[in-house]
Order: sequence, then C-alpha cells, then structure tokens
Amino acid sequence: MKIEIPSFPQGKRIAVTLSFDDGHHDRRLVAAFNEWGLKSTFNLNSSVLFPADSKDYDPPRGHISVTEVAELYHGHEVAIHTVHHPFLDRLDANQIVDEVLQDRKALEDLVSYPVRGMAYPFGTYNQQVIDILRALGIVYCRTVENAEKCFPPKEPLAWPATCHQYAENPTVPERFEKLHSDPKYSGVFFVWGHGFEFHNKNDWDGLERIFKPLSGKPDVWYCTNIELFDYEAARKRIVLAANRKTAYNPSGIPVTLNVEGKLIDVPPGRITPLTDIS
Repeated sequence: MKIEIPSFPQGKRIAVTLSFDDGHHDRRLVAAFNEWGLKSTFNLNSSVLFPADSKDYDPPRGHISVTEVAELYHGHEVAIHTVHHPFLDRLDANQIVDEVLQDRKALEDLVSYPVRGMAYPFGTYNQQVIDILRALGIVYCRTVENAEKCFPPKEPLAWPATCHQYAENPTVPERFEKLHSDPKYSGVFFVWGHGFEFHNKNDWDGLERIFKPLSGKPDVWYCTNIELFDYEAARKRIVLAANRKTAYNPSGIPVTLNVEGKLIDVPPGRITPLTDIS
C-alpha cells in the first residue's frame, strides 16, 4: 500500500502566505484579507503601539492601539519585529536579546498566545543574531531576500520570501498565475511588504490589484507563516507502521495522508487505522 505525506493539509497543491511589517495602515490590509480569505503574519514593533489614552493616537493616520491588537489580527499571526526597529547586526548580544525578547513579551501580553515568528528590521542580520534568536526559541525569521523556492528554508532564521508586494517583471499576480496554472507545480508562494507602501504611493487600489488574484483557489492552502512551519514540523513527525496498517500523529495538529489516492486526516495524538479505507 502506497502512503504519501502531502506537503500541505488536505493535499493542497500550493500554500500562499503573506508577511507585513511595522503595523502602519494594517486595518485596511486585514479587512481586505478577511474578505478574500487570505491569511497573513503581521510583524509589530511594540514601542510604536499607542496606549489607549494617548492623545496622539489617530487611526486615520494608520496608528494601532494596544487595545485593538488581539481583535484586529484575530485569525492572522502577530510576530516579532523588535521593540525599536534597530539594525540588529550593529548591536551587541545584550541589546539584541532585549529588542527581541521584550517585543515578544509585550506582544504575547496583547494576543495571549506564544509569539514565535519574526521579521528582521531593515532585513539585516548576521550569524550572531541567528544564534541568539535560536537560543530564544524563535522558530523562523523572514529576511528581505527573495527566492523562487523559499520553503522549506535551509536556515529558518534566514527565511527568504518569493517576492515583495511591488515586484515587477513579473508582478505578484503574474508570478502566481504562472505557478498556479502549472498543474505539476507544488510549493509555497510567499509575499512580503508594508501597509504604508500603499498609503505612501497613494495606491490603495493596488491592494486589490496585487492580492485579490491570489484568493479563492480550491487547491491552495491560505496560511500564516507559523502555520506553515508548524505543519511542516507535524508532517515530519508522522509515524507510519512498518506493515502500513496504522499511522501515529504525535503532534498537536491534524496531518493529512494520501493512502492509495484517498486523503485522510490523522488526528493529533492518535493512532489511526489505514486498512479498509473506502
């Protein structure tokens, strides 16, 4: 009996994930993504989040208040972007730890779940930064580098994306259409950017022009960055019996198997029979 472990849940062929930095003008992004069924990771600097009683808090200017973070980003992922957005490769070890760990703690206080992902401020890092992040338990860190095959990365703490939101020749929709139209293609399509870029360019029409064409595909898994890494870790932990009659899933999320052409989900923490599947 042939048993495969597909790359994505329900045997989806492509995973689409997004990443936006800095937290400026995120409301319009979240509203659009929720409408279109897209999911994103939002990398936040806790120092620029406004207290609820701040006189300078101005939502039309794109400000985000600490009181709205949990509700605003619900269904998406909140991730680290450091407290003050420094060049991490210019700091000593103590400052790097403070910038990352204090941001993580502040964000966790707001969203009430472990924050485990990150994006590098200015895209700068070095081996010392990577070593410190790994010691702090950070699962992945997105760079500003791009790669056609971006997942799984050789180094999760130096993770490239597919392209930036304003990529040209080809554009984001053109790149996605080329990959999606190829029935043999399977992989991750990962776009990063900033909400303020739409604002600064006076190009809010670009939000729909760039991202709506990625939505609504039945063979695509729309996920956050951490969901992508968590699923990859879970599928690697699946234990198939030598006689191929059972499968054990020791992880905390369901994992899909392809058993002789039939997709089945192995529930978390369960041993699932694979024989007599109709």
